Amino acid sequence: MHIRHVALAALAAAVTLTSIASAGPAAAKQRAAIDAKILPQGKVVLTPFKDGALMRDVGTFTGNWRSASSRDAIRSGQKVSIYTPVLWTLAGKRGTLTIRERTEWNDIGESDANGDGQHDAIAIGRWRVVRGTGEYAGITGGGRSAHEGLGHVW
Repeated sequence: MHIRHVALAALAAAVTLTSIASAGPAAAKQRAAIDAKILPQGKVVLTPFKDGALMRDVGTFTGNWRSASSRDAIRSGQKVSIYTPVLWTLAGKRGTLTIRERTEWNDIGESDANGDGQHDAIAIGRWRVVRGTGEYAGITGGGRSAHEGLGHVW
């Protein structure tokens, strides 16, 4: 994956997660946001939108973005770089949550907002929960994601 695609400012996703562990006969759905700064620190915050089985959690965010496969496509005359599958792991105080994501990166022209000499890019994606441990064991769900890639420097 190109380095400018790796330097993601944020992964923000509004999601619906279903907790089987606290479910009883009918699983309780709970929406949450996952906000991650992937480089340089790999920090993440999971914030539920309302009270439920999931509680706010903070931790580290890591992934296999360097080994994800990629291909380019042209959509409406613009180059789109598609990366799949990217596996991300949120490791918080309450457990770990692993998700699989597919993203589509779009260059935004000659923009270099942070002056690092690399063109900036944006991406949208879709993801699904793969597995969880601790309080995330038995969680299912997925959502959409948005990324801002700012090249090499934060």
